[in-house]
Amino acid sequence: MKKVFLPLAGIIFSSSSFAQVQKIERPEIIKKLPATTTPSGLVQGKDLTIRIASFQLDPANGCAIHVNYVVKNNGTEAVDLNNVSVQAYLDDPQTRPTVTPPTYLFNGKYCYAAGGHALASFSTMLGPGQEKENTLHCFNLDREHYFNTSDNYTYTLVVDKANIIAEANENNNTAVSTFRGYLGQYPAALPADQYYLSNAFLILKTGADNKEKESEVNIRVIPSTTKNLTDTYNEFIKKVAKNETEFYSNASQTLPLGLFMSGTSYLTNPATSMAAFNQNGLGLVVEYKANFLLDAWKIEQAQLVLYFKDVNGLVHPTQGVKIITFNMPANTFLDGFAKHYLVCKTDNALNPVNIKVIEKLTSY
Repeated sequence: MKKVFLPLAGIIFSSSSFAQVQKIERPEIIKKLPATTTPSGLVQGKDLTIRIASFQLDPANGCAIHVNYVVKNNGTEAVDLNNVSVQAYLDDPQTRPTVTPPTYLFNGKYCYAAGGHALASFSTMLGPGQEKENTLHCFNLDREHYFNTSDNYTYTLVVDKANIIAEANENNNTAVSTFRGYLGQYPAALPADQYYLSNAFLILKTGADNKEKESEVNIRVIPSTTKNLTDTYNEFIKKVAKNETEFYSNASQTLPLGLFMSGTSYLTNPATSMAAFNQNGLGLVVEYKANFLLDAWKIEQAQLVLYFKDVNGLVHPTQGVKIITFNMPANTFLDGFAKHYLVCKTDNALNPVNIKVIEKLTSY
């Protein structure tokens, strides 16, 4: 009968590819079996499994995930955990445009990294049937995610993804927890003047008449319905140059907008604060410079996706992402004659209130 040796204390550290993860606050616990017995129901060889004991999503302070998990050696041979890691992935179901799309390919789908660490940094034996319990924390999720939704998210833990251990069964190394966003459940009351429009996207849906490649388009998101229109200072803009892009018929085009001539060199720009938008609303202007007098472009919908973040790059937990949809009246065209500008405005709650087509910007 083989004796079970006491494990050496493991040193736990954060994986360099998972920068969001902070220190492990709870010491490891290895549950030992009596040395005089051999566990039943084990498979021949080495076999690591993982399960999630508890899971918590905390919306406060940048949003964090706290997960307690248990790794077990389900095999008859002891496993050296040296450099064996646990890694986590988050499947975010949101399809809106974002600055940081998922980049980690997992099970045939791109996901976000959501924490990870090594189980041990030197020889630490896990005997047959023994378990190792740990806690994993992933902080500041609001930098890349927005959970003020009713969507379902999937959080997956993987042990020994690098296949350091040759196991009898390589198909039982994952544990999954699903959770729903906290829409309506987190009454955050944070000052609007500490959050700023950091990123903006415009999704334009073209109708039956395309915007030809030779035509130019200038887009402005104006942080006030009464701003001086002679310049684009403090506006989020996008210029589609001549011969740059065709907007195909019955298709959508997503355009990232950039802040032009901010009043400051920092994110803390009063002109683009959430408080300023809540006071003044905004205006969207799409200018069409037809290549030929008879050219025309039919627009069916314009949708703004706005991100409001604080100086640390964390989205506001309940108002961090605002999606404003302008559905065009029938036969909304821009052309080379007198229909040069599409103007869409919101109220101070960022609800769409007005859509019109004008010849000159002075009619804004």
